[in-house]
Amino acid sequence: MRGPGVRTHDRGMRIHTPRPSIPWQIALVVVALTLAFGGGAVAKGKFDARNADKVDGKHAVSAKAPVKQRKGKLVATDPKTGKLPANIVPISPVLAIAPQGVGVSGGGATLYDDGVSFSSAAEGALRFGFVVPPAHNPEKPLQVDVVYREDSAGACSWVVATSGLEGPDSPTGSDIHNGGWQFPGSGTGYDGPTAVPAGDGSVHTLTLTWPFQDNPGMFIQLGLARIGGDAADTCGTVSVYGIQVRY
Repeated sequence: MRGPGVRTHDRGMRIHTPRPSIPWQIALVVVALTLAFGGGAVAKGKFDARNADKVDGKHAVSAKAPVKQRKGKLVATDPKTGKLPANIVPISPVLAIAPQGVGVSGGGATLYDDGVSFSSAAEGALRFGFVVPPAHNPEKPLQVDVVYREDSAGACSWVVATSGLEGPDSPTGSDIHNGGWQFPGSGTGYDGPTAVPAGDGSVHTLTLTWPFQDNPGMFIQLGLARIGGDAADTCGTVSVYGIQVRY
């Protein structure tokens, strides 16, 4: 029978083979662990040095960085407001808002249950206002879509003029300005004939643009008037059914 640490030769002689001591075994383990973790620490140090300016492998940019520089990167909040840029999250550009202060004036505009009707015989106007929403970017123009009905048999034109108010934009008090909404392709003109296409149905859309910069929280007013009796106005009754603001 052989015991641990004993070798038996064929001639029956027993030769004792010394076993390594326990401290020596521990030393071997310590050396191995040191080599293993020491190499890992060096590699991690190099990785951290390369990625010291990243979070989860992504670079960061300031809140004022343009969109092109923000792609694929983290964006910091504004140091003054603590908020992200208004255009960091896509928001629907259509504002469903109940107009404030809707009213009509002149003998040619009549308020009915389904909207405001403009007569071709007399001048009349409608006005409404709204507050600029928090998500609006002042660098982009506001637009209003006026959905109206006109039942003439063929193509016609109705002559309209726009006006508007804005304010306040002063931190110390009210500062109201007059302005106008521009027609498509009119340049800086705020009034003129609006063509109604033939054979396109009876409901159409007129898009007006507010060319001035306005901050969220300000109010904007739209004035839309039909110049009744104008020789260039060949449409019948025009009824405005709805208005939406786009920003």
